[in-house]
Amino acid sequence: MNLMLRKYFLLIAAILFLIVSCGKDTEDVVNRGPNTSQTEDWMQDLIAKYPDRNFTLKDICIPRAHDAGMYELNTCTGGNACNTQTQDQTMRSMLEMGIRLFDVRPIPINGEYWTYHRTSCGGLGCEGALLRSFLEETKAFLDEHNELVIFEMNNLCNTSSQDAELVALMQDVLGNTLYKLNAPLDEDFILTPLNEIIPPSNSGGKVVLLFSDLNTSNDSPAQGLFAYDFIPISGSYANSPDIDYVIANQLQKFQNFNSVDNRLFKVSYTFTLDIANAVSCLSNPEVASSIEELSLEGRSRMSDVIDSWIANGFITKNKIPNIFSVDYCNTEVTMECIRLSELSLEL
Repeated sequence: MNLMLRKYFLLIAAILFLIVSCGKDTEDVVNRGPNTSQTEDWMQDLIAKYPDRNFTLKDICIPRAHDAGMYELNTCTGGNACNTQTQDQTMRSMLEMGIRLFDVRPIPINGEYWTYHRTSCGGLGCEGALLRSFLEETKAFLDEHNELVIFEMNNLCNTSSQDAELVALMQDVLGNTLYKLNAPLDEDFILTPLNEIIPPSNSGGKVVLLFSDLNTSNDSPAQGLFAYDFIPISGSYANSPDIDYVIANQLQKFQNFNSVDNRLFKVSYTFTLDIANAVSCLSNPEVASSIEELSLEGRSRMSDVIDSWIANGFITKNKIPNIFSVDYCNTEVTMECIRLSELSLEL
């Protein structure tokens, strides 16, 4: 009897061990996070895959983070996660996931610079991540990865490209990763081969700073401060929460875009809350649609949308969107951009 009981308890213990082990494996997979092996160095991977193409920014598609600093919420006024938050990954994580273009909105508060997302300067919304932390994570990533990152410094609130403290912060933190020009390029930047901007021999990557309040007559390339026209971009957002409308609106704008123009085209795959829903986020959040919910629903359709645009001849080898701007970035967005880039680059 004792032997039988011992065998029984050993069998139970073995079963429990297997259950715990399986549970641990599942937990490890969940906690491991997104697989970024194909996204961390995707630009250099393309350069290596197509060494004879000398491709430019006109030839590829870049994932863009809309309101990139809003993965944190701080000091909200009429704003909360439902109606203001636009990202859920840190800057480092977004870079690892392959995001390369960032919508950055700075504001000085009590001696520090923050990112923000509000209806206007001083309006409803929230502050986001501390700009210094945002920049430090960028610098750390580019010290390890030879990739090109672009910051669109826009919606400047109580600051500007002439703000010496803001400029000093960005120059000091970004250091040698800040892209500077001491002489004019032979070609426009977007027509310069990517392997010349970030040569594979580089030990680290570069970040280009574009300021919305600069133009080509008062920018400072030698200091790393560029006007928006340095990387001219066409396209605008639909300003609607209706996913079908946004998709149709962006397709129409893309069809109207002449790919021969010396500009990049941005698809704004973002879904904007209307006023009623933004208010409902505060008064009745359990029934309100959040920015996250709309973003995830829209993103679940992204691959099918791109497939349809390709199948119907809207996207071709000679005409692809150059930028996909999204909220709640992830690796799937980057993989779609890589797919479009390879469509353009394949012989």
